[in-house]
Amino acid sequence: MFNEFSQYEDDFQQWVKDGYPNAKAETLDYIRHLSDPEDDAKPRDGTLWLHQWDSFLRVIYAYEIKPDELAQPNGVLLNVVTGGGKTAIIAALIAWLRIAHDIHKFLMLCPNLIVRDRLEDDFENGKVFVDRDLIPQDAIVNKDDFALTTLGSDRPGGWANLLGANVILGNIHQFYTSTASGQSNLAAMMNGPDFALFNDEAHNSPAPEWDNTLDKMRPKVKLRVDTTATPDRADGKAPDSRMIYEYLIQDALADRLVKTPVVYQPNIETVELTYTDARTGEKRSVEEIDWAEVDRLGLNATQWVTDDKPMQQQMGIALQRLREQERRAQGRYQPILFVVAVCKFDAERAAKTLNDYFKIKTLLVTEDSSDADRRQATELGKAKRGGNPYKAVVSVLMLREGWDVPEVGVILLLRKFGSPVYGQQVIGRGLRRVRSRGVGEGEPQICSVVDHPKLEHQWLWEIFSSKVRTDVGIDDMFDEEEDLPPPPPRQVIVNTENFIEIPEPTDDDGGEFVIDIPLVTDEPRKDWWEVLEGIAYQSETVTITDQTISGVERQALTGDGWRTLESAPQDVNGGAIPVDLDDLADAIRDELLAMSERLLERAGHTTQFKGKIYSILLNHVRTKFLDGASLGLAEETHIATTWRTLPEIEKQIGGAPGLVEGMVKYGDK
Repeated sequence: MFNEFSQYEDDFQQWVKDGYPNAKAETLDYIRHLSDPEDDAKPRDGTLWLHQWDSFLRVIYAYEIKPDELAQPNGVLLNVVTGGGKTAIIAALIAWLRIAHDIHKFLMLCPNLIVRDRLEDDFENGKVFVDRDLIPQDAIVNKDDFALTTLGSDRPGGWANLLGANVILGNIHQFYTSTASGQSNLAAMMNGPDFALFNDEAHNSPAPEWDNTLDKMRPKVKLRVDTTATPDRADGKAPDSRMIYEYLIQDALADRLVKTPVVYQPNIETVELTYTDARTGEKRSVEEIDWAEVDRLGLNATQWVTDDKPMQQQMGIALQRLREQERRAQGRYQPILFVVAVCKFDAERAAKTLNDYFKIKTLLVTEDSSDADRRQATELGKAKRGGNPYKAVVSVLMLREGWDVPEVGVILLLRKFGSPVYGQQVIGRGLRRVRSRGVGEGEPQICSVVDHPKLEHQWLWEIFSSKVRTDVGIDDMFDEEEDLPPPPPRQVIVNTENFIEIPEPTDDDGGEFVIDIPLVTDEPRKDWWEVLEGIAYQSETVTITDQTISGVERQALTGDGWRTLESAPQDVNGGAIPVDLDDLADAIRDELLAMSERLLERAGHTTQFKGKIYSILLNHVRTKFLDGASLGLAEETHIATTWRTLPEIEKQIGGAPGLVEGMVKYGDK
C-alpha cells in the first residue's frame, strides 16, 4: 500500500507554513488550542506528540482542503507504528469534528474484544480527552459530551441505546446484517444523524462482510479515518481508504518513542535425536550430530522450540533476559515474559513448564479462556513484584493487535511465522515503552526477543534493519549506554517533483490487450481414496532429546547494532513434560480441523467443505497410525506418533495433484 499523500506534500508544508489558509475559522481556533504558543506549526507540550500532530493536520488538510482528492469516497488511512498513540489521534479528531464541524455522533469499529477493551479504557469517562488536554476551556463542549457507549457482552445495543449516543464503540461484527442484532444496530446508525467513522486496526477490513458493512454505512459517514500499524495483509489485500500518513518503526526508533528490539538466538553445537518406532515403541538414540546437518532427518522447524529439551533451554534463555529486565526495572514495574505458541496444546505445555518446573507464575490465554482471564491479560505488569504478580503470559493467536502491555520486556517465539503481518504484530507487543512513575522519558529501554535460528526469521529481523558488530567477547555484559545503538535517521520525503501519479484503476480496457487467463486448478481425482491410501509415511518419529549450546548470540535491530556471544544458560534438567492423552487427542482433532481449512484454501475452495475434509483426514489417521482405533481408544505410542507426523500428513496430501479437489468433489460417493 503506497502513500497517496506524497504528491501533496509540498503543498501541505506550505499550507502549514502560511498559517493554514482556507481552513475553517473554528478549525483554526482548535489548532491554536493544541499548538505551541510560540509556533503554531508545532504541538503544545502535553497535547499531541509530533507525529500525532502531523497526522492530525494531514486529516484536516484532506477533509477541508483536498476532500475530493483524498477524503472521498472511502476516507483516509493513518499508518502508525504500535506504541505510536493512535488513540490520542482519534480523540483529537473527534474533538475537532465536534467543535469545528458540528458532528455529534462518532462510531469506533474494531476487530476483536482485546482492541475494544483497550479503546474502552482510554475513552471511558473522557480519560484521553483530559490526559491530553484536547478540549479548550472555553469550548461549547466538555468531556461529558463524549460519553462512551460500548456494545458487547452484557451491554445493550439496538435503536434505543444507539440513537441518543455520542461516541459508540463496538466490534464490526455487531453491525453485520447476517444477524438480527447486527441489523438492528446498523439500522439505528442509518436512521440517526450523520456520523464520523473510525476504523481501528483497519488491516482486518478486507473481509467481504466487513466491506459490505462499511459500504452500507457510507451514505451516513461524513468522514472515515482508518488506523493501523500493518496496512498490507498477508493475502496481499489492503483497506480501500487512502493512506495519507506513515510513521513506521524506523521513525519511532529515531524519536526514541519505542523500545529497541534485541534478538537472542542459541548457538548449538550438537544434538541428540531419539527415534521411536511407531509400531513397536522401540527407541534408539543417535548422539553428537552437527545441528546444521539434521534437516534431512525428518525434523520440522517447530520441533526446535517445542520438543521438551529445546523448549526448556529456550525458556532458560528467556528467563535470563527476564531477570535482566527486572534489574533494569528496579522495582518500578514488573517486566513480563510473553510466550507465543503455534497451537493450544503447545501453549498449555509451555504454561505448565513455566509454572511447574521454573516456578514462574504464568497466565495462559487461548480461545477457551474466560473473559476474566482475557481481561487479566490486559492488566499484566501493573502489579509490583511484592504482590506475587504474573511474570509470564502464554498465548496462541489471542494476544495480537490491541493487546498493549508496555511491561512486556521479553518475547519467546515457540512458533514459525509465515506471515510478515503477524510477525510484526507479535514483535509490536513488546515495542511500547514503559511510562510508569519514576521511568524517565529518555531512559533507554529494550525488548528482548528469544528466537531460534532454525525458525528462519531473518526476513523479519531485516524488516527492522538489523546491523552487525563483531568481535565482542562471550563474557561481555549488556550495557544500555554502551550497547544500545544510536537511533536511525528519520526518512524524509525529498525531490517531490520526481513523483509520478498512479492512475486510478478502471474497468475500461480500451478494447485492447485483453488477456483472459483461466484459473488453473488440478483435475479432481476420482480415485482420491486409492491415492490417499497409497501415501507412505516413515515408520519412525524423531524427537530432540538433548543438545549442547555453546552460547547465546545477541543481535541488535536497527541502528549500528552488534552481534555478540553470551554464556549459555545453566543446564536445564526439568525432564519430560507429562502429557495427558486426552489433551493430546483433542490437540490432534483441533489440528486436523485447521489442516482441513488450509488444504481447502490452497486448493481454491471455501471452508464450507471443512467438515467433509476433516472426516476424511480423521479416517486416514485411524487407518495409517491408530490401527483402526478412535483417538479416544488408541495406544499412547500411536497417538504420540500421529501428533509428530501431522506436518508430514499435510505436506503429502497437499502435494498430491488433484487429491484435495477429488476429496471435495467425490468425497460423498
